[in-house]
Amino acid sequence: MTSYSKNNNIVCLDVRPVLSGGSDPFNIIMQTVKTLKDKQTLQIINSFQPLPLITKLEQSGFKSWTEQPESGVYHTFFKKDSNVEEELKPNELQENLKFDSLYKTFAGKLKSVDVRALEMPEPMTTILEELEQLPEGFALFVDHKKVPQFLLPELEERNFEIHYKKRRLDHLQLLIFKK
Repeated sequence: MTSYSKNNNIVCLDVRPVLSGGSDPFNIIMQTVKTLKDKQTLQIINSFQPLPLITKLEQSGFKSWTEQPESGVYHTFFKKDSNVEEELKPNELQENLKFDSLYKTFAGKLKSVDVRALEMPEPMTTILEELEQLPEGFALFVDHKKVPQFLLPELEERNFEIHYKKRRLDHLQLLIFKK
């Protein structure tokens, strides 16, 4: 299950077979994390973005990012962060736990969009367009640079609920769904 890239800087762990076998890969992942050498990056291949794992490892001093090379396949990378930020404030921790719980509730019913590279006002218009096409019972998962202040009244007016989770100073994850 564990493999190395040609330059040995990436430790790749495909947990999909473990999950399809009905087991939880958490212990395997944590054992792999303990074996990482300096400058190595852990790559987890999964059928969903493992938000609770991301939270746990970021709290342990790892930075992370996720790529979705194809529908239903997520590559999440973890690298030891030399610039670890301060610990979360209690209200941020509580919101993160609520966010994680809601994320699990919508597992298999998420539409994802990353608006971090878009210029204003494209993030807001992109999110609103995605919400118009969002199937009933689904949530929109958004990677954003900041809390979209101008979007909040629009969401309220359209009867959407929004929760967010701070990943880093310039990376916020949003979960938006119908109330």
